[in-house]
Amino acid sequence: MSELDHARPQTLSPLAKLGVTVVVIAALSWFFVSWLVLGSPLTDAIGETAGSLAVVLLIVSVIGTARADDGA
Repeated sequence: MSELDHARPQTLSPLAKLGVTVVVIAALSWFFVSWLVLGSPLTDAIGETAGSLAVVLLIVSVIGTARADDGA
């Protein structure tokens, strides 16, 4: 058996769980504000939310890369 067979699944730290929760709540909030309050069509509200999440993922990726470079 290889090492991968015995590998324990990694769990998220409490800070990472909090970050994911905040991002999900912010995305849902933005979706409902865009759709219901601002009166955007449903497809536009979904697109705005997806675009916002893409930007958040890009920022997280850049930060992760910068942190990984500092540790090397």
